[in-house]
Amino acid sequence: MKLLSSRAALLAAGAILLPALAHAGSDTNPPATPAGQTSSANQAGQANDRQSLTSSDIIVTGSHTAEAAPLTVSLATTQPQSAVGRDYIDHAIATADFNTLVLLTPGVSLSGAGNGFGFSETKVTIRGFQDGEYNVTYDSIPFADTNNPTHHSTAFFPSNTIETVVVDRGPGNASQLGQATFGGNVNLYSRAVSDTAGGQAEAILGNWNSFMGRAEVQSGRIDKLGGARFVVAGQYLESDGALTWSSVGSKNLFAKAVVPIGNANTLTAMSTWNRNFYYQSDVLKGASCGSATMGVAGFPNAALGTDGQPLTQLTGDNCAANSQIAQYGKNYGMGNDPTKQDYWRYNRTDKTTDFSYLRLQSQLGKGLSMDNRAYMYGYTNNTMSGNTGNVVTGFSGAGTPASPYKAVNGPATDILGYNKLNKYRVFGYIGQVDYDFGLGKLRVGGWYEYAVTDRHNFDLDRTTGLPSYNEKFNNGSGTAAANALPPISQANINFVQHSTWNQYQLFGELEIRPVDGVSITPGVKYVHFERGVAAALNQKTRTPLDTSATWTKTLPFLTANWRVTQTWSFYGQYAQGMYVPDLSSFYSASGSLGSALDALKPQTTTNYQVGTVWHGAKVSLDADAYIIDVSNKIGSCTSAGCDTSILLNLGKVQYKGVEGGASVMPLQGLTLFANGSYNYAHSNDTGAQIAKAPFSTAAAGVVYRSGGLRLSFSQKFTGPQYAAELSSTSNGVTTVLATASGERLYRIRPYSYGEASVSQDIGQHLRLGVTVSNVFNSRAITSIATSGSGAPTTTVNGTKYQTGYGQGDQFSFLPPRSFLVDMRVKF
Repeated sequence: MKLLSSRAALLAAGAILLPALAHAGSDTNPPATPAGQTSSANQAGQANDRQSLTSSDIIVTGSHTAEAAPLTVSLATTQPQSAVGRDYIDHAIATADFNTLVLLTPGVSLSGAGNGFGFSETKVTIRGFQDGEYNVTYDSIPFADTNNPTHHSTAFFPSNTIETVVVDRGPGNASQLGQATFGGNVNLYSRAVSDTAGGQAEAILGNWNSFMGRAEVQSGRIDKLGGARFVVAGQYLESDGALTWSSVGSKNLFAKAVVPIGNANTLTAMSTWNRNFYYQSDVLKGASCGSATMGVAGFPNAALGTDGQPLTQLTGDNCAANSQIAQYGKNYGMGNDPTKQDYWRYNRTDKTTDFSYLRLQSQLGKGLSMDNRAYMYGYTNNTMSGNTGNVVTGFSGAGTPASPYKAVNGPATDILGYNKLNKYRVFGYIGQVDYDFGLGKLRVGGWYEYAVTDRHNFDLDRTTGLPSYNEKFNNGSGTAAANALPPISQANINFVQHSTWNQYQLFGELEIRPVDGVSITPGVKYVHFERGVAAALNQKTRTPLDTSATWTKTLPFLTANWRVTQTWSFYGQYAQGMYVPDLSSFYSASGSLGSALDALKPQTTTNYQVGTVWHGAKVSLDADAYIIDVSNKIGSCTSAGCDTSILLNLGKVQYKGVEGGASVMPLQGLTLFANGSYNYAHSNDTGAQIAKAPFSTAAAGVVYRSGGLRLSFSQKFTGPQYAAELSSTSNGVTTVLATASGERLYRIRPYSYGEASVSQDIGQHLRLGVTVSNVFNSRAITSIATSGSGAPTTTVNGTKYQTGYGQGDQFSFLPPRSFLVDMRVKF
């Protein structure tokens, strides 16, 4: 009953809000560009073409104000949306990864930038949905890791390869493809080709010995090749990083060709290659604040933090004297002591990626068109990392009575570590046919994808580089558990795993236009996903596994858009999204694994959303409200005595909130913008806000353009959030991260981040610029890796409460203020 009333209230709010905005004003100027186009690329082979695969491909604006703002929303959208244009990308911090580019959008928060923006991998949260719970696409092609659909923000597409980004806060229409339409979509679009020949070279210098070099060449339209256009770009980056002993480097090459074939076909070929490295621990997720001598880590008073704030508020100030933060400061990353696991030479990651596609768009006449895309991408991650524990160099024959073997510890000064490999290759094809019959458009199509992955983790003595035999092995005792383990010779192998997936999705949608300005689009999508594992030593269990599982789901969609005028529209959406179970679903040696996989269902969302967009002459407004119900949430068994290695469908989560934005152009060349959101994301089991989901976000800024001068400033606010879930269950024991009186632990205080830039064109061939990141030098905590080690606890009525912070809690902070100086030569 409560849910029904919430949905009724949401619809009523939309009904009241939309007419009110209709009378807020009107655009006395004609639209800046024809309907269906924007100032960004809109020719075939680009985003925004009429054979759009998703609603994000069409960005319709109705005024100069909407186009001038860093963020805009399409008048044709059918779900909450924010589009980030090339002008903003071109003037944002040059080292930014694609996550940083969407930071200003409503409902979005970001973590992981402690080494400097673009110098470490970041994670974006959208309305409380974490990375892996939403899609990221490039030219409408989904890409993600193959163990779970997460993303590496510095590994594939630096900002020089991106023309625009559209954040869809919803699953889209039936034609929106991906493994995780569950929580939304971040759609990246590749750099556009130009009709005009030219290019540019760029040199950028900044803090921490940072240097970036870029070059781009546009062929322009080549009439001898039928109007073909080409663009080639490259980027080189190196930096010591904001954190100690945490240097990074990367190289990127990008090429794209758009070639007309006759009058009815366009062939697009795109390929990009990226290689990067960084020094960062694969185990440590921040800097420690506590000490074993203080009882409560870094907080000698169990009721108050050391800054006098309530226990639930953490700042990372006044840490224990022997903690990493107290000794080395908030910029601690790696060390220079080869007798410790954080020695920088022990902790290096090398990544090589590539992404390529061929796309053929064909106009078949009489409203019929076809779009075909074949693609492949690859990822190789080779990581060396230090780890805790003693190095085991071998085995002797004199063990315990139950074992004929005894581990032999290596030198006490040797550092344990490991080598980790994650290497995958993905092949896919997307085909669709569109038929526009005047009163509507029919779109049908499908997606097929095959992926092959090899992963391993080998224990190493990082001091000598030789194997360390730290894993369990068959000790000859004759028990079933021992016999299931590998022999001594493989005691240095944590896991060796080969996995595949075969998946396809079929979709159909019918856009009906019963009267001018109204489009209603019902649709349906069928998902068929098969994942297989063939592991000599599977992850977690270290036992062989050769099995597969298949999940299927039919998803309904219904969206609508009503263009009340040329500059005002409202929309509504009912849609289901889904998330396919991760590879971790196979991490069990239980004899009932097969039946558990058969019973495991994909996680699903049911989305109810309404909103409005209005582009006036001087003001542009948008607002939306949503309710999203999550079902079949996957987790471990919570009953006493059950097999916690098997994943089950447990619990539900509800997301709901309101979002809105505004852009104002009070004077020619001056644009003010602001947006905000309230985001509720509560677990139905605990009734508490889920972890890493800010209660609110906001952004505001100003852009001024005059001749060749451009000035901008923006500030992003992230509201309070919790770094960890309220409770977790292991082996039937529930631990609540709160005092018995109800004070919840690990609350991250609100924080904000500012960025300013100024650039000046000097003549037609030179541009000079400066970008300042973290203008007010905030060193706020953005994430906490929690540890129960050494934390005080109490048990009340059978429930265990962790009443203070763990000694091993690790904090990550915003990076310090930094500057980039940019010189660009155009030709």
